[in-house]
Amino acid sequence: MTEAAATDVALADLVAALADNKCFLGRRYAEWCTAAPTLESAVAAAAMAQDEIGHARSFYPLLRDLAGASPETEAETRTAWTNVPFLNVSFRGWTDFVAANFLFDTSVSILLEAATASSFSPLAQRACRILEEEPLHWLHGEGWTRRLADKGQGVRDALIASFGQVGAQSLEWFACSSTDLVSRDVLSRDPEELRSAFRGRVNPVLDAAQLPLI
Repeated sequence: MTEAAATDVALADLVAALADNKCFLGRRYAEWCTAAPTLESAVAAAAMAQDEIGHARSFYPLLRDLAGASPETEAETRTAWTNVPFLNVSFRGWTDFVAANFLFDTSVSILLEAATASSFSPLAQRACRILEEEPLHWLHGEGWTRRLADKGQGVRDALIASFGQVGAQSLEWFACSSTDLVSRDVLSRDPEELRSAFRGRVNPVLDAAQLPLI
């Protein structure tokens, strides 16, 4: 495989990963529209679900024109998914929701920040537009992280367990930023730089809440 072909495949894999993770994150958020602990959080879950599913729908059409991409370019008909494993099953409780919201949602934003000046202009355009909506997701996740950390040892233990699982998979998924993509200016950060930026974003909140750092 030539260097250019390898980059094409890596780009297709990146777009598919963004689309699939956004799609499944939206589905999991949607499951809590009527199960969240407060009316405000139920409304937020519905709004964030709509955002994520809309983001996914903006990525899938890009696969049609990318060499090496799967021919399955519709969420409704896909059979091979590239989302992180924890999104394959419904959240066990609200702490899983908060972990996905605060950690994984943020990890996707960190990667999109590295794509805002991408040499692949359709990705750059979508990254810039999506990032305009993400601050509200961050505020919701940060607020609930602080809130649950003060709810007593039982809730803290559940939160720590959820954060341990989701945090590890959030770090792992940055591997979709390959050296080829960075060298060709598709992304501006390699996996280790993305992980460092992610830790720099979430760890101050975790430290203040006296939760284990990522």
